[in-house]
Amino acid sequence: MSFHTHDPREYIRGVHQILISDKKRIGFLFGAGSSFATGISSTCVPAVAEMTTKIVSEVEKCSEIYATAVNEIRGEIGDDLFNIESLLSSIEAKRAVIGSGTLNGLDSSGFAKLASCVKGHVVNLVSIHSTLKSEDRNNLAHSKLSNWISKARRSFPAEIFTTNYDYLFEIALEGSGIPYFDGFSGSYEPFFCPEAVEDVEAYPHLVKLWKMHGSLGWTYRESDKAVIRNNSAAAESILIYPSYLKYNTSKKQPYVGLIDRLCTFLQQDDAVLITCGYSFGDNHINERIATSLRRGANSHVIALYYDQYKDIQNKTVFGLTNATDKVRSMATHGTGGKMSVYGLRHAVIGGKFGEWQLRSEPKSDESIRIDQYFDEDAAIPSEETGEHKGNEKWTGAGRFLLPDFRKLTEFLYGLSTTETFLDSAKSV
Repeated sequence: MSFHTHDPREYIRGVHQILISDKKRIGFLFGAGSSFATGISSTCVPAVAEMTTKIVSEVEKCSEIYATAVNEIRGEIGDDLFNIESLLSSIEAKRAVIGSGTLNGLDSSGFAKLASCVKGHVVNLVSIHSTLKSEDRNNLAHSKLSNWISKARRSFPAEIFTTNYDYLFEIALEGSGIPYFDGFSGSYEPFFCPEAVEDVEAYPHLVKLWKMHGSLGWTYRESDKAVIRNNSAAAESILIYPSYLKYNTSKKQPYVGLIDRLCTFLQQDDAVLITCGYSFGDNHINERIATSLRRGANSHVIALYYDQYKDIQNKTVFGLTNATDKVRSMATHGTGGKMSVYGLRHAVIGGKFGEWQLRSEPKSDESIRIDQYFDEDAAIPSEETGEHKGNEKWTGAGRFLLPDFRKLTEFLYGLSTTETFLDSAKSV
């Protein structure tokens, strides 16, 4: 098998052209990584694995019966797939079929109380807005993103899709004075309006914020079967973490409406969706992305994929090196070449997997600018022939930085203040 390499300067130039083009439809899909890499160490939502550990620990303290039920559900799901979302999905599924019987030591009422307990702890962990100091708001990575949005002159406003339920994007957009539409209408008790989501042309100049997995403040009003926004709603009634049940019941809105909006976006001409902090853990969203790309004429997805993790032996592993990695498989087989994956050490571009590697040694006046998106490896001491820095061999390999949400927003902030640091890309 031939060995491919991808020069990051070449592809940064392409990303740069996309971002400065006023004709492209630009969308972002942000996942949990964007709530973790906030740029403020004291204000962040734990990553999914850490959140799962913390919440399970708290739930087990509440009741021995809950502890037993959660451990049994973990065994049914398997450690590899067990997390807060799979736990809640399992709880809802069991509650739907249990009738008057019991499962895992719980009846229907017991599962309802367990779900409420779990959701309550989730809400506590993601409500970081309550401790965010006003003077720190401008230091949020999200605020750097909103700064770029506010200064970009585009024919089509940006669309932000996120699976997060916190208020960080709202805080950033409002802090920058950016009008946006999130699918809700009204003032006293704003209600979700699926017709408005379908017809976003009615809001042609507004940035769009689509919260795919629900949000703090969203709740269900039983009297008229409406999803409303109520910031004082009880934690157990908050609409977060959709399970498969929510796609098959009368409560399917807003989840289905927002996923349909993602599909519509991707099927538009010249649409580019940039993902960051999203691990592709929602198979329903993944399937719709793949289907939409196959149908779209010339749309494209650029996945900034933070693929580093520790294996069972505590060794650092990069997911893209595994040919069965779900994101790599989507890019190579499932999207007709319309999806590029930019990992930390590797990339899949044009369906070809390869390592990030500069083709030529940077000039002295380029290095700082390249450091905005690429961190070169240290040169290797060597007696071999090749390009050298002193007595060391230059490899051109390194780490691509933009899968880190904080680095991406710094990159975008740089675009909003100066274009000069990208000049290095022109020398490829």
